[in-house]
Amino acid sequence: MKKIDEKIMKEIEIGASHMGISTEELVEKYNAICKENGVEVDNDISVSLLRNYVRGNMPTKKTNNNSGSNSLVKSAFGFFVALEAPRDMMSWNRNKAKEEYLRDNDKALEDGLVAVATDNGDDTFTIARYYKGDYGEKMVKNLVDGAEELEDGSVIIPLDSMPTYPSGVENRRYGKPLPKNEFRRSGIFYGSVDGGDMKSYYFSYKNQGGIDFAPDTFDWVHFKTIPSDDGLNLYGMTMATKESLIRNEGLNPDNSDYRNMEGFDFSSCLFENYPKNGTPLVDLDRLHTTLQMEATKDRFAIVEGTVVNQRMTPTANGNRILSITDKASDMELTEDDGELATTCWIPEHINITFGIGSTVLIVGRTSQRIVDGEAEPITINTSGLLVQEAVGNPIAEQEGVEDEDLDWF
Repeated sequence: MKKIDEKIMKEIEIGASHMGISTEELVEKYNAICKENGVEVDNDISVSLLRNYVRGNMPTKKTNNNSGSNSLVKSAFGFFVALEAPRDMMSWNRNKAKEEYLRDNDKALEDGLVAVATDNGDDTFTIARYYKGDYGEKMVKNLVDGAEELEDGSVIIPLDSMPTYPSGVENRRYGKPLPKNEFRRSGIFYGSVDGGDMKSYYFSYKNQGGIDFAPDTFDWVHFKTIPSDDGLNLYGMTMATKESLIRNEGLNPDNSDYRNMEGFDFSSCLFENYPKNGTPLVDLDRLHTTLQMEATKDRFAIVEGTVVNQRMTPTANGNRILSITDKASDMELTEDDGELATTCWIPEHINITFGIGSTVLIVGRTSQRIVDGEAEPITINTSGLLVQEAVGNPIAEQEGVEDEDLDWF
C-alpha cells in the first residue's frame, strides 16, 4: 500500500483531534476506508471519504439554539396574561438627546449625549465626541445609520450616555451610537419552565423576533426561552423563540408535549395570583392610584365587564375601542351607555370576534388625563383580553380612520 501523503497526514491529525482519538487509530481507519472503497490513499475521493467520516463521527457540541440542549435555553408552557404591542425603545432616548442638543449644543456634546458630525466637503466627515470626559475627533467616510440631520443642517449622532445600568452592571454600549430603532415586545406570562411550578414571569423580546411574536393571550402555548438568573423574567432569543411557538391546542393529544387544560379557570387563576391588580370596575379609580406606587412592569389592572359599545374603525395609532360596564350590572343596555362605561383601547394584534353584550376580562395599563385641572375618567390600554361569553359579532368597521383625541397631543 502506498505511503500516505504528508498533506493528507496533516488532515488525519486534525481529524483525530476533532474526534478525540489518536492519529494512529484514524490512520488505521483511513486505510480501511480506502480498501473498502477500492481507492488509493492519495486519491481525491479518499480524502473526501476521510472528511465525511470525521464530520459524521465528531462528538456533538452544545450550541445556542432552540433545541433546549443548551443550559440557557428552556422550554416554557403556559399562557400570556398580557402582551403589549412592540415599542421602539430607542425613540425616547434619541428624542431626549436631540432636545438637549437643541437646548444647549455644547453641554449635550460634553455630557456625551451626542456626537457631532461635520462635513469636510471631500466625501469625509469629522466626528467629535466626549467619552468619559475626554474630547476626541475621528475622520470617517460614512456616517452610522443613527446619524440625524437637523433643520439647521447640523448632523448629530445620539449616543448611549448611561455608563452603568441601575443594577450597577457596566453598560457595554456606553458611548456608542444609539440604534436607529430597537423594538421590544413585553408582557406577562403565567406558566411552567422546564416542568417547574406554574408562576408568573415578566416577558421581554426585542428586535424582529419580538415584532413577529404575537400569540393570543389566554391561549396555552409552548415555546423556547431564556430565563433570567433570578427566575423572575423570560427573554426571547433572536428568531428562535418565535419559530418555536406552538399552540397546545394544535398538538396531537398523543404528543408528549400535549397538556389537557380543559376546565382551567383563567379568571380565578388571575385574581388569585395577581391580588394587587384585580378590581371591580367601580373601584378602578382607587386601583389606578395604588398602581402608581408599583414597579412599572406591575402597573396593570385586571377587570371584568360587559361590552356596551364598540368602535371598530381604527384610530390613528391603530386602536379599536370597547366600552365596558360592571358585568354584574342589571342596567338595560342603551347606545348612551358608552359614555358612562370604561373605555378600553384595543391594539391591532388583539382580535375582536364578539359583539355588544359579551362579557370579557381585560388586562391593561390604566391611564387618566387631567384637562383644565379636572381629572377625566380612567381608561385602559389593553394588553390582554379573555372572552368569557361571546354574544353576536363585532360592529362593522367604517371607512376611513377615526380621530382619537388622545393622539394629537
